[in-house]
Parts: sequence; C-alpha cells; structure tokens
Amino acid sequence: MGKKTKTIIISLIFIIVAILGLFIFTEGNSEIIGENNLGSVTKVNYTHSDNTTVKIAVVSGMHSREKLHKFILPLVCRFFALTHKDVELVNYCVKVTDSPEEFNRGRANGESLVHDYVVSDVGKSDLDLVIIGHDHEVGYGEGYYIATPTMDNASVELAEEVTRDIDFNYYKRNKTKPTKSTSITKVDNHIVKAGSLLFVYEIPETDTKTIAFLQSYKLLEASYAYLLNQ
Repeated sequence: MGKKTKTIIISLIFIIVAILGLFIFTEGNSEIIGENNLGSVTKVNYTHSDNTTVKIAVVSGMHSREKLHKFILPLVCRFFALTHKDVELVNYCVKVTDSPEEFNRGRANGESLVHDYVVSDVGKSDLDLVIIGHDHEVGYGEGYYIATPTMDNASVELAEEVTRDIDFNYYKRNKTKPTKSTSITKVDNHIVKAGSLLFVYEIPETDTKTIAFLQSYKLLEASYAYLLNQ
C-alpha cells in the first residue's frame, strides 16, 4: 500500500469519525409523551443552551403514509438546533401503528394521537411556532408551501413575512366557507388556542431528500429570523 493511499484512508477514517461524533453530539433528549392502541408520540428536544430566545416545534408523521417529511424533518431539526444555539427546537415524532397505510384510517389515527398528546404538551411548553409537516402529491398545491388553516391574525402575519423572503407559496383558507378538514378541527385550532402560531408545511412527495432538506432548513431559518426580532 502506497503512502498516498494510506493518507487517503486515514483521512477518510477521520471524516467518518467526525461525522459520527457530530451525529452523537446532536442527538436530542427524547421521551414518549403518549402511547395507546393507535400508536405513540415521541418528543425530541434538540436544545443546546439554557438561554433560548425562540421556541419552535415541528410535528412529523401525523399522516403516516407520507414518508418524505418523516425522514427529512427530524434531520433538519437536529442540524438547525446545532447551528442556532439560542433556539429551543422540539420534534414531535408521531408513529401510527394501527392501519398506518390505510389512507382515511391512518390519517384519523395520526390526528387523534396529535390531539391527545401533542396539543396538551404544546400548551405547557410556551412555544412560539408549531409547524406540522406533510408530503403532498402532484396537483395538491404547488411546490413547497405553507398554509395557515386557522387563519388567526398572528399566524397569517408570520406566514406573509416568511414567504416574502423565501421561494415558498402561501395558501390561505377562505374563512367564509365551513371547515371540512378534520385536521383543522381536531388539531390546528387546538394548537392555536394553546397559545402557539401554526403553519402547515407541505413538501412535494416526488422531490429529492436533498432538496427537501434544504428547503425545510430554509423555512426554519426564515421563521426563526422573524420570531427573533419580535
């Protein structure tokens, strides 16, 4: 084995060790905050400081058939908290075990888990913003976007400010029409009543993991920057 080859191998070993060290260092504190016959909710806190000025929570897995955001958002939370020491970043990971691949039943079960366990925890946590992650199929909205289903003034104002700075679409709900979405009545309204602002965040389900990661990080960055200056 030549000297150059040995150098390359040693360098690769150092890189791998560094990556593993970073992965371990950024691991959050996790606890199961609720569990029943439908599934469970794990709360992962990625805070790295006692002096936090912004508190954001991200919900992943509420609609269990949507796979991309479930993979990406926990990673984004982990790395965003590492680079922003003054943020308290919480990831509520929802795991539906009862009929997770059945469209209607899986969605209903995930919403029940969030309603029963996440909403009450949000009320105790004094969060500035809750972002509920989803994937969307082609034709259901365009590109990366956020929505404010509750249409409360504070969430709408934040959404307008955030999407002004990044290439995201923003969809508002027509408040003159009756609410049909169970996620609004079962989850969204209760989170806002608990005192937090709320975004529903949609990722195109056909996009790559790399782009989804970068776009999700961008959304957190823009939201954080605005909340920091409030």
